[in-house]
Amino acid sequence: MHENTEQAPQIISIQHSATAKEAADKMLGNQVGCLVVYDDSGKLVGILSERDIVSRAVAPSRNLEEISVSEIMTAHVVSCSGDTPPSRAREIMTAHRIRHLPVVEKGVVVGILSARDLIGLQLIEDKAAAEEVAMLSKCLKSIDLNEVANIITREAPKLFEVDRCVLCFRKKQKKTESLALVSRGKCKCPEEHLLLLGQDGGLLDQGGFYWDDIPEVCEQHGGHHPRLVVPLDLSASQDSLDKQSEPLRGYLCMCSFADRACVNKELVSYKARLAREVLNAHLTNARLYQQARITSLTDALTGVGSRKYLEDKLQAECARAGRYRRSFSVAIIDLDHFKTINDVLGHASGDGALKKLAACMHEQKRAPDVLARYGGDEFVILMPETKAKDACVLLERLRATVQQIEIAANVSMTISCGVAQSSEDYADSSSDLIRRADLALYEAKSAGRNCVKVWDETMSKRLKAGDIELEKIRKLQRRIAGLSEKAETMFMQSIWGLVQALEAKDAYAKKHSENVMHYATNMAAVLGLSCQQTELIRRAAMIHDIGKIGVPDAILSKPGKLTPHERRIIEQHPLIAVRILGKMSFLKQEIAIVRHHHEKYNGEGYPDGLSETAIPRGARILAVADMFDALTSPRSYHDSRSVPQALGILADSAGYELDPEVVKAMSCWIEQIAAQLGKRLAQLTTADLMQSQEQFGDSGAPEQNGAEASVVHAERSPRTVHSAAESDAADR
Repeated sequence: MHENTEQAPQIISIQHSATAKEAADKMLGNQVGCLVVYDDSGKLVGILSERDIVSRAVAPSRNLEEISVSEIMTAHVVSCSGDTPPSRAREIMTAHRIRHLPVVEKGVVVGILSARDLIGLQLIEDKAAAEEVAMLSKCLKSIDLNEVANIITREAPKLFEVDRCVLCFRKKQKKTESLALVSRGKCKCPEEHLLLLGQDGGLLDQGGFYWDDIPEVCEQHGGHHPRLVVPLDLSASQDSLDKQSEPLRGYLCMCSFADRACVNKELVSYKARLAREVLNAHLTNARLYQQARITSLTDALTGVGSRKYLEDKLQAECARAGRYRRSFSVAIIDLDHFKTINDVLGHASGDGALKKLAACMHEQKRAPDVLARYGGDEFVILMPETKAKDACVLLERLRATVQQIEIAANVSMTISCGVAQSSEDYADSSSDLIRRADLALYEAKSAGRNCVKVWDETMSKRLKAGDIELEKIRKLQRRIAGLSEKAETMFMQSIWGLVQALEAKDAYAKKHSENVMHYATNMAAVLGLSCQQTELIRRAAMIHDIGKIGVPDAILSKPGKLTPHERRIIEQHPLIAVRILGKMSFLKQEIAIVRHHHEKYNGEGYPDGLSETAIPRGARILAVADMFDALTSPRSYHDSRSVPQALGILADSAGYELDPEVVKAMSCWIEQIAAQLGKRLAQLTTADLMQSQEQFGDSGAPEQNGAEASVVHAERSPRTVHSAAESDAADR
């Protein structure tokens, strides 16, 4: 049976005239559970199993020496040929309730398959299938829904060895249904057929189908049987920003299998079940991201574009105008007396007025125009390929229409509008256009409201060079910059003191943050990073474990292995750190490093599952420094490793958990220290590495200066950063 006969038990035979006692002794001596029975002429006449001996001789308490094999053997031999697929062999054994199946070729038994053989083979096949599906999961790193769908129709045919596939999702619109998403992999079936397939026999309510037949329409468009249909269900999350979103139901349909892929239907179905879970998860995540992005670009109250949407479109239009030398206009529209509407009629009426105004503007604007809510009661219309005079025509028509809208009985609304056109040299920035339109709006309000004004240069005060005290401005700029630097230094001093206080609670991992800083900055120097980049990494190392303040001490100091729940808790500490430091804008780059210092090079880290160069370089450096210190320091759950042992573990993790380039930099730096001290690597200690700063300098790492340097070096008291619960993945 293909390669499976190599795993079959040894063929042991016996004559039909032998006694049951001889048969039992032969089974025991050869450690087999089944004998092939031949007659005197060498012809196969039966099979004798342990079950035959027990049920027909031992159970009735008969004398085994008086019973012949021919009396208790199974005379009707169920067999299979050598090319029988494993799945078919399992079906035969199940149907006949047997545990041993002879493999017969030309009337000769060439092997015996046991139930144990087939179970072992199935486990091997299932493991290989799971690994193949895991590789599919690694391909699905995108968070764009359409891109994820295209990746699936590109990679799924490789997984299942098919030539054609199609991914479809349908959505309900009132009483009708339509396709919400279609991605094809050589499938040419019409969309009408794809929509009907999802309704065929309750397909989407099942876990998966393997169909030998294929619809006629598929054959007409080049498909071949069999086909596999994997139902998919993208349930809307309860935490989704789009509360109105409905679950999307669909399927992945594949046909035109390679011949060898059709042999084991059971294995194909198992792959399909695994793939279904993977595809549902990735597609759901991409859909939620898409919903969140749409929400961020849409004003929740009025349904028009958000301010971010406007800023993106305005920047793009400025770039386009500069490239093609084409004019465009921007208008700011303000609802007159909006505060009075809120105060007198109530905020509900004010919200209603904004909705009515937005709906009116949406109807009046042209298709290419961009409408967005700028803030409060102000809206902006971006009008491509439009000069100011033409924009005024549209706005005057809009103003007249708005006047006919009643907010309450005998109470109508009016608007004021300011218009600005791109300059003749097309050098405007988006902020320039908005500023000029805002000045024009101010003029409209000053003129009594309910009118349209176009910006001109008389609306801005012309300043001469002598009107501004430039030197005073520069002095104030320098003073504010100095205050800003001082504030940053004081903040870093304070947070370093907090880190020291947190570390003081852990007796095992002393000086972790200081050690990580030292290792990280020296690796940065070996890698040739600039002083500015190295300083950034040093500051990130200072604060990388500040988020552990939110993790219970019982978990941080637990000597045993963490439970899955405890692991999830401790994996929150990078996000907690981001929450603590998030409002410190001057730490923006450091915060990114802190957030991702537990990502793994293979994409299996946390919190975001980034991989390779998607992980910030500083975070990859911090990860190596963090693991090295965790390995070489005593913990409640392991003894400290030597420097060579720790380097060996880092090397084993390179390309899997850690960046190989950074691991190599760590090894090079340590070898340099060993050479400078005149020691062999086996003699080197972490104390030698830490003292290297005082004896040999930091190998290019920037020296700390000023008040911040005193914070790092003035106190050398025990300080712990890492919990005993987390860094050493090998032990935990």
